[in-house]
Amino acid sequence: MSFMRVHTIRKLFLFGKYSLALLLPKKWLTELGIERGGLVTMDYDRRRGRIILRFETTPQLKKPSLRKPPVTSIQDDLEPIPQIQN
Repeated sequence: MSFMRVHTIRKLFLFGKYSLALLLPKKWLTELGIERGGLVTMDYDRRRGRIILRFETTPQLKKPSLRKPPVTSIQDDLEPIPQIQN
């Protein structure tokens, strides 16, 4: 069995007030059979300094609702991420 490793560098960007986001190449996700609505399991390996992602496919989602999502409370232990100065 042969494995093909592909290397890419991506920037993280601010998503909301408390999160950073990373965009993954659609081609990679398509090759893995991942579609909109798929679930991602994340494991944080502090000892090795890595985050491991495992993708699970799910049935196609219904069209998004135009209703506003319910407001949820923000956990007290979260701190805002400072904005990057250009």
